[in-house]
Order: sequence, then structure tokens, then C-alpha cells
Amino acid sequence: MPRELQVYNLYVTAAHHGTGAGQALLDAVIGARPAMLWVAKANPRAVAFYRRNGFEFDGTEQRDAAAPTITDARMVR
Repeated sequence: MPRELQVYNLYVTAAHHGTGAGQALLDAVIGARPAMLWVAKANPRAVAFYRRNGFEFDGTEQRDAAAPTITDARMVR
């Protein structure tokens, strides 16, 4: 279920995990608007962050030829 608004990249270095930096970035960029994003399924920290922000998997997955061992899954809200 694609959305008009997409979060393309949101990275916070490990030194800043838990500081609220990621939340501040997400809030500044999309606020509470409907959006979609792709996340590595094997990244539980990122998945939990997006779920706390109302995103859920919609069942769509893909693999990038440049990183064939990583499965990306689409999340929407």
C-alpha cells in the first residue's frame, strides 16, 4: 500500500542511539503524516522504532542485487 510520502534514509550513529535524535529527525521530516519506508527485516532496533511510530509491515519485500543477503520490507502508516 504505497504512500505519497516516503522516508528514504534515516540513520543515527550508535553513539546517538537512545538520545531521541532519531525521533527528532522523523518528527521534523514527516510528523504524524501517512508515509512509507523500507527497512531491513533483520534490524530489530529499526523495526521497533518504526513500530513505536505507527508503522506496520504491509507484506511487500524486496532484495537489492547489491546486497542480496538483506531482505528489505515495506512499512506503512
